[in-house]
Amino acid sequence: MRVRTRHWGVQEVAEDRLVCFPQGLPGFPDCHRFVLLGEQGGAFLWLQCVDDPEVALPVTDPFALVPGYEVPLEEEDVELLGVEAAQEVAVLVVVTVRSDPLRATANLAAPILVNTTKRMGRQKVLAEAPYSVRHPLLALP
Repeated sequence: MRVRTRHWGVQEVAEDRLVCFPQGLPGFPDCHRFVLLGEQGGAFLWLQCVDDPEVALPVTDPFALVPGYEVPLEEEDVELLGVEAAQEVAVLVVVTVRSDPLRATANLAAPILVNTTKRMGRQKVLAEAPYSVRHPLLALP
């Protein structure tokens, strides 16, 4: 399928890479279909909305940022994502890059969960977790 993007023009993406977010994302309630663009295995990917080419969020692996990072998988997550085994769930966090890229941060308090088998996703707010919405990507003096 063809996906229009703001940053990369039109991209050809296999339909089986589509991830459905039934509840949308906070701040983007009308965006339900996304694809991950970028080099698999790279430090960053882009969560590109298929429904709105202007919406593309940089994401990264939180486990590479914080050893011991934990996201509790609750019954609501299991049901919404159709999870049958914990290994099906990939976890990503949204990155914010400001005018100074050295001050980039990751939102560890609201990870994105994706069932990689059923291609269902949701952003989960960790209300009781000790994680920051602005965790620095780089430890600067």
